[in-house]
Amino acid sequence: MFGFGFFPFFFLMPLILIVVIARSASGAFRSWRRHEIDEDYRESLGEYEPRRAGETPGARSKTPPEAAIFKLAYRLKGRLTVSDIVVETGLGVHESERLIESLVDNSRVRMEVDDRGIVIYEFPEIIRRFEE
Repeated sequence: MFGFGFFPFFFLMPLILIVVIARSASGAFRSWRRHEIDEDYRESLGEYEPRRAGETPGARSKTPPEAAIFKLAYRLKGRLTVSDIVVETGLGVHESERLIESLVDNSRVRMEVDDRGIVIYEFPEIIRRFEE
């Protein structure tokens, strides 16, 4: 009754079904993994201590990264480098550089280059407090 005309249908249909299921499963896994990575990145901007074993993300209060930079600048008397930020916060070099450069507005935070070519970020308001 069916003959060989339906053979490709019965052969290809299970293959197509397997491919569709596999792609859906991998897409769901990628989405779940991307969410987990984004959550870790957001935590890295505001939280500088590693999570303790068994602790859920966001369990501790988060300090905004800008506030952490200003606290560090205050501790270092108003002058800091990207290396200082990396060492203190645990952020990567590129993240630290992007963060501090976003704060440069030439009134609260200035970027200066010294004679040796080292980029120093100065916080005039904080420097003024230590000079008085």
